[in-house]
Formats: sequence, structure tokens, C-alpha cells
Amino acid sequence: MRLLFIKPKHIGDSLILTPTLVAAKQAYPDADIWVIVRRGCDSILAGCPEIDRMFMLAGVDKESRTKADAVRQAGILARLAVTSFDYVFELGDGHRGRLFARAARTRHRYSVRPSAPMRGAEARAFNGVSKHDWRWSHRVEKDYRSVAEFLPLPDEIPPLRYDRALIRPWEPAAHLTDFAVLQTGTRQHFNRWTLDRWRTVCAHLLARVDSVIVSTGSAADEVAEAEALRAEFGPRVLPTRGAADWSQMAGLLYRARLYVGPATAAMHLAAACGCPCVAMMGRALEEHFRPWRAPYRAVTTTDVTNIADPAERERLIKAGTMQDTPVEKVLAACDEMLAQ
Repeated sequence: MRLLFIKPKHIGDSLILTPTLVAAKQAYPDADIWVIVRRGCDSILAGCPEIDRMFMLAGVDKESRTKADAVRQAGILARLAVTSFDYVFELGDGHRGRLFARAARTRHRYSVRPSAPMRGAEARAFNGVSKHDWRWSHRVEKDYRSVAEFLPLPDEIPPLRYDRALIRPWEPAAHLTDFAVLQTGTRQHFNRWTLDRWRTVCAHLLARVDSVIVSTGSAADEVAEAEALRAEFGPRVLPTRGAADWSQMAGLLYRARLYVGPATAAMHLAAACGCPCVAMMGRALEEHFRPWRAPYRAVTTTDVTNIADPAERERLIKAGTMQDTPVEKVLAACDEMLAQ
């Protein structure tokens, strides 16, 4: 059996696909599992050994796309046209993913329930469209239930997947035994917090753990923030400066006592490693993106605990920004998770 899963979205969304891939391999051990994601998302899937072949479309950021991407995509389309698949699943909910699904040779082509109805030849190309209403469910469930509707899978959804056997050590932290990971860097600027607030959280953590690893990308402003924390608190703060890749980050998160940061790919990786999380949700809904099957406390921009209507909860959450996240609630969540 050969299965193709197409999900050309962001890095965290790629990791969110892994429970579906794990369940498919468990249910069909001889299955040959192919995956199509965007360039830049492949490295976080390196910890999912259930994947047999992986192909990359153009990168997530439009400004990073090149002529080489177009050539590679044409090659993928040609490969799909001459390869037979037993099942093809388009889970990205976009025209790009549906284009590649239509190119694949199969008699069983299915799509996640689209946010806008498909029309014409695009709609006719699919044997079925999932009926799963994912508006208020976790994005793991969105993928899983959309596939399980057409390909029988176990009822229980597995955790996110980053195989511990595939991690690598990040040498600057190899000697640490009692530390937290503080994710201050994020590609999405609306998920940024202020340096003063990170300073408060860092001081709070250093009163409770021996060291804090400040995780960022390589962007100059992110590195500067991390270096400012190191300058203030000394060698107990270790900035990654974007030098720790996903396999090394997984190595850290398998050992860390706590992850603190926004609901980004790093948070989902922490969940995959079973690391307790303080998830600063920003404009993301907890029911959509909470750490999947990992201990966590969510900190939202506004208190919506007494709001029963999910649409109203979404409106209130998305009206705020990360700057509305109360530092006191983050500190309280850190204490609560460390106490466990």
C-alpha cells in the first residue's frame, strides 16, 4: 500500500500531521508513506521515522522562493503522475495542495473539509471531502479525523512524534541537568513579547532552576534580545542564537523541566518530547493549538473561561495581541507546572 499526505503549510502544522502518520503506519505496517510539505518544514519531520519519502514545495515565506523551487515542483508533479497511490489525502486546504493531489495517480483521492467550497474540475477530482467540522477542534484532530473518515485508523490519536533515537545533543548545554527553555524568538512578529517581560520571566525561572536556555532564530533582533538576557543574568543563561537545529532542540526539550513561550513550532516540538509547557497563546485559540497530549498551562490574552460560545471566544482572543498577555499569569503558570 502506498499513501500520500499533502500539507503545504507552516512548520508547526507539519509536526501536527505526525500523529496521523504514526497511526497509519501502525494500522498498515507495510504501507509506503509519502509526504509533501513546504521547504523548511522537512527538518522538523526528520524525527518521524514513519515517513518513507518526503518532497518539498516552495518555502513558507514568499520572499524566500526561488526558480529552483519551481523546477523542483515541476519534478514532483512529474513523479506523482507516474507513481500509483492507493490513497491520496490533501490536508492543506489550499489550491496548491489540491493541484498536487490531482496530479497523483490514484482511484482514492480525498480532501479535508475546505474552508471555501471547491468548484469545477477541482471538486470533481476528489472522490470524497471530509465531513469533519474542524472549526472548534484541535488541528491534530482536523488531520486525523479527515483521514480516518476514508482510511480506517484507531480511535485513539497518538502524541506528536519526534523519535528520541533521532535527537542530537546541543553541545553548549550538554552538561546541564536542571534547566528551562525560554522561546523568545518567533518568525511571526505578532507573537513577539517585550524584552522587559522576558527579563521578568527569566529572573523568575532562575530562582527555580539552575539554567535557562533562550531559544531564538538567527535574526539579529532576536539574538540581541537573548544576548541582553545573558548580559544581565550571566552564564546561567545560554542563548541558542539560532544555532540549534530541530534535532538539537528536541534533545534539549526531552531533558528540560519546562518550555515557556508562544504557540509556535517550538511549542509543538516540546509537546512531542513530553516537555511540560507554559503556552502563551497570543491570538491562537487554545482548542486549536494547545500542546497535544502533553502537560501544559495556557496563558491567553484575555480571560475567556466563562465564555461558552466558541465564536465569541475566538473574537475576544483575536482582538488581542501578545502584548496583552499578563506577565503575572505567565509566572503563575510556570510555578504551577514546575510544582508538578
